[in-house]
Amino acid sequence: MIQDKKLNKLDLISTLIFIVALAAILFFAGIKINSGIVQSLFLITGAGTLFLMLTGYFINNPNEATIVELFGHYIGTYFNPGIFVTVPLSSKYPVSLRFNSINTDKIKVNDANGSPIEISAVIVWRVDSPAKAYYNVNDYMQFVSVQSESVIRELASNYPYDSENDEESLRKNSDTISDELKSMLQKRLSIAGVEITEAKVSHLAYSPEIAQAMLRRQQAHAITSARRHIVQNAISITEEVIEHFEKNKGIQLDSKEKAQLINNLLVTLVSERDVHPTINLRNE
Repeated sequence: MIQDKKLNKLDLISTLIFIVALAAILFFAGIKINSGIVQSLFLITGAGTLFLMLTGYFINNPNEATIVELFGHYIGTYFNPGIFVTVPLSSKYPVSLRFNSINTDKIKVNDANGSPIEISAVIVWRVDSPAKAYYNVNDYMQFVSVQSESVIRELASNYPYDSENDEESLRKNSDTISDELKSMLQKRLSIAGVEITEAKVSHLAYSPEIAQAMLRRQQAHAITSARRHIVQNAISITEEVIEHFEKNKGIQLDSKEKAQLINNLLVTLVSERDVHPTINLRNE
């Protein structure tokens, strides 16, 4: 697997000054020798040297790296911006180091419970190893897109959409899901020299064919949970009232009186409507 080799920059201006000085020296040396053939040879040599050096000329833009290749062999990578000269007759391939973002399409997949859901994600990434991105995969941008969809499918199938207990789910544990999504993407894309900086689920819903049924299920579960909470608290309050009368007030209630008191308190506390008190006038 190819790793980046950082090349030391060779500034174009200083190189041109050196070439012009060398050509001038060769030219005046030919004049001093006073031979037309020698002068021509010196000029041809200087021009050839200048041509070879200019074939290595390139511009490296900010947030860009340039891969240098000579006759099919990887030489190294330039990271600094500017105008430079590298190995003559070499090929130069720019690779962007800017941040990119992907908003994946909505993907239909079955969650851990087998329920069909729709999910999509926003992924922010950049190339941190230009040599890997250029040599290890055919098209690193397409590679990122395909692997992102594959990872989202795998992640969604590992968790239920929702859970009724403390089990982790796609809807309840968004931070955990985002961290795992980022970790899985980084593992897949490291071969292409790609760094994942952020990955979050942007859309999550049941598929349209079961959305209404699952919505009713969620509503029923919410109502049941709320009623259970109300009843449990009503029972607790009733027990506290009976205990208060018996211990603090010294009032002893028989089983019939307790049953009547419990019934009245539970009706008062659990009823969804206002309770209208009634007074028993019978003298028993």
